[in-house]
Amino acid sequence: MKVFTFGKTKIRIYGGLNTIGGNCVVIESPSIRIMLDQGMNFTWLEKFYGFTIQPDSVDELREMHVLPPEIAYENVDVIYVSHLHLDHLGSLNIPRDVPAYLPSRDIAELLSRGWWFGWRQQLLPKTLSFTGFRNVEDGREVSFARVSHSAFPSYAFRVEADDVSIIYSGDLRLESPYPNISNTLDSLRGLAEDRTDVLIIEGTNFGRRMNYLTVPYFEALLKDLLNRYDRRVLYVSVHPLDLEVTLRVLELLWERGFTPVFVNSYYAKLMDIQMNHVNYEIEGRELYFTPPKTSGLYLLDNFETAYITELRDRAVAIFIPIPGVKDVVTTSKLLGVETSGLLHITVLGEPLSEEWVIEEKKVSNWLKLLGLTSLRLHLSGHYYPHEFKEIIDAVKPRTIIPIHTKAPNTMLALFNKYKQ
Repeated sequence: MKVFTFGKTKIRIYGGLNTIGGNCVVIESPSIRIMLDQGMNFTWLEKFYGFTIQPDSVDELREMHVLPPEIAYENVDVIYVSHLHLDHLGSLNIPRDVPAYLPSRDIAELLSRGWWFGWRQQLLPKTLSFTGFRNVEDGREVSFARVSHSAFPSYAFRVEADDVSIIYSGDLRLESPYPNISNTLDSLRGLAEDRTDVLIIEGTNFGRRMNYLTVPYFEALLKDLLNRYDRRVLYVSVHPLDLEVTLRVLELLWERGFTPVFVNSYYAKLMDIQMNHVNYEIEGRELYFTPPKTSGLYLLDNFETAYITELRDRAVAIFIPIPGVKDVVTTSKLLGVETSGLLHITVLGEPLSEEWVIEEKKVSNWLKLLGLTSLRLHLSGHYYPHEFKEIIDAVKPRTIIPIHTKAPNTMLALFNKYKQ
């Protein structure tokens, strides 16, 4: 834990310094005591836990520095969570009965249905109910603005403490794949007002090796792939919380004449509820939910329902979870197509964790066995280092605290160069 002092105001960082993830920021002044994020530290999780060793309790996770310590919550009056990635959301089994505001309570509740097995069950609320949680947009202790990120919805916050004004960026990208939902720079300018004293700013992509892929380049690559593809079935995997990327992929598929089909009920429900949040209009185009098992068929707001065998005469793009390779086996049989030569496109917002790399090897083996061509496009959920100046120019902070980065000194040096 590190403390930054500004007059009567203290900013305590319990997680996220000099590392990527595990953000936990507590702001204390005479008039306000607020926690921003309470995320999991996956670096510590991977040191001590895996497939064979699982944590026994949320208390154990706190003791092992995977979750913020109980002491972080002692003087906190309210908690705000910027987005629903676990390195910010953390465990909703909160030590004290503190009001907590989530980006979306209904999306969080649906997301939690996948936590009942393995170590993620420690993340469930102690009452197993979400009725005590509230939505960020109902809060009054902070100002907030929606930003673009690979989890929908995502927010940046402004806190007016007694001595200083503070903006906390959460995680964000500047170039949105679907700008109708959020414009990050406009949001930051609105939060900054005339001036901001302290900007607590993420820097995930500083010092990281990555594929540089802009939104126009991503769109051009995907269009080229679809134009060259001559089969009537292809598979697509996108993170279920990355609404902006999913909507853009859907529209490119419609343009090419494909009917998008979701076969996983959990995936389809998450997409349905996110579409409702932004009032997305299908506008005469077709989007289907077709579970392989007939017992799983039910109505959703934005999806037409059918048995997948009814779509045999269509060109279909089947959306499956990233580890859902067995869905390829099932759906191809029901559609009466050979898997050899089919295309599987995965769009990732973040690099894969070490634990997932192990699983991906198994998925890769299955794809090879089935004869699929698997391509991965990495469209980052975070801004690129060369865009840092745009953020500084928009917010005009007097000082910054780098967080969620392994290169804080680089960020501080650039800030001293760019600040006005």
